Amino acid sequence: MEVKQIKRILALLLAAVLTLALTGCDSGSRDDEDGSSVILATSGEPYHFYALSDEGCAGDDNLVLSNVYDCLTFLEADGSISPGLAESWSLSEDGLCYTFYLREGVKFHNGYDFTAEDVKFTFDKGAAGPLGSALFVNFKSCEIVDDYTVNIYLSAPYAGFLFGVASRLGGICSKAYYDEVGDAGYLDAPVGTGPYKFVEARSGEKIVLEANEDYWRGAPAIDRVTIQIVPDVSTQLIGLECGDYDAVRNPSIDSCVRLDGNSELAWDYTDSTGRITLYLAAWGDRIGEDKNFRKAVQYGINKEEINVGTNSGYATILDIDMCPMYDGYPTEGIVTVDYDPERAREYLAASSYDGRAFEILCQSGTTFEIAAKILQSQLMDIGIATDVIAVDNTTYSELELSGNFDAVIREQLSSMVDADGASTYFNTTPGFAYTRNCMYPLADEIYPLFVRGREVQGEERIPYYTQACNIITEEAYLVPLYNGIITVAYNAGLQGVQAHCLGTYNFYHWSWK
Repeated sequence: MEVKQIKRILALLLAAVLTLALTGCDSGSRDDEDGSSVILATSGEPYHFYALSDEGCAGDDNLVLSNVYDCLTFLEADGSISPGLAESWSLSEDGLCYTFYLREGVKFHNGYDFTAEDVKFTFDKGAAGPLGSALFVNFKSCEIVDDYTVNIYLSAPYAGFLFGVASRLGGICSKAYYDEVGDAGYLDAPVGTGPYKFVEARSGEKIVLEANEDYWRGAPAIDRVTIQIVPDVSTQLIGLECGDYDAVRNPSIDSCVRLDGNSELAWDYTDSTGRITLYLAAWGDRIGEDKNFRKAVQYGINKEEINVGTNSGYATILDIDMCPMYDGYPTEGIVTVDYDPERAREYLAASSYDGRAFEILCQSGTTFEIAAKILQSQLMDIGIATDVIAVDNTTYSELELSGNFDAVIREQLSSMVDADGASTYFNTTPGFAYTRNCMYPLADEIYPLFVRGREVQGEERIPYYTQACNIITEEAYLVPLYNGIITVAYNAGLQGVQAHCLGTYNFYHWSWK
């Protein structure tokens, strides 16, 4: 049966069988659909409101950061780059200097003028922090040419630099305001040039944003956005149908499908920048050290069955360890592996497998646990005794980082829509944040290929990524399963709502019909 048929059947079944346990509420009952406000429910709590914070950020933080701050470039929902505070830019022939031509007449929320000084301040400070090396790769210096022109110099070419520029660290901060209030002041009262001003944050309750009436692209249609913290997903959906919330961030695909019969609600989804993978340990006398065993696992996985079981068939199946949306994604000359249980059994027979239980680590209560249980059934079918070790998030992190597992299902996240984002888990740089990177047996062979790929532009990059992905596939330490999914469910009276690959939303495009 084709994937589209499976999706269609599942959608019909879920819409018919699954209903929300609701009484006494009318969908779309809000009495303020006059363009004045929107309430968005989210499970996670945004807590970083300062673009240059040295601490890491969760996807929820981008709900605030991407609307309070503008970057030199914008990362659109489909992963493309468009002009932001920079009207245009150019790259030197040697790939070492980006020249950005800035917009004139732009003001920060406090009325201060936006100039090249603010760009230099933002990049100098951002690149110096612990996140800078990951997002501003090869950044060397920023030079002010004039009030509205800057040169950014790189120590080596980096093809994905514009994606880093469009990241949260690229949110332009006011130097003059920072000189007045410092880090602490910016944390408490962030100021950007974006379409919305920060108003307040109440921990565990809500964050309030207010429209920037003097925004350089014109005033937003929505005057006020309240990001409501609602940990329980079922409560979010009930509130959406009752009209208490206008939108819900990233509900499950199953939850979205069951809304199809409600004409007053809508939903959207898109691929994320994350890859869900099965990673096999090859150390400490693990059975994964045996390549024949790894190949048996690789050929014994029915990815489509996993996709249907975890995402109602809506996810994009991954043939290689890279998201198809990535700039630099190879499409020719790549090695792929199709589900072939007979071949899997042949590899297993040729391996040293002795019947021991093969343990798959995952986070409990997630779609990863569902995927692990489907994998368990598939691997047992080819003759591998398999146990699922589903644990809480804290225990999961401890076991994963310690390497104490046979295999683990995890999402390999990337803040970039670039092939270089796939290099994170092979990075051999001393002191790199992810200690598990050192565990990948072929990291010393794979990471240099990513380094070469980032140093050239266009089609010249692709052979390096092709080679890296083929090594990963042929050795089978890592088996890509499917692309992550980002969703949004919302009142059908809202227009301009679109799921974004990074899990954020551009409230500037939202408006009531």
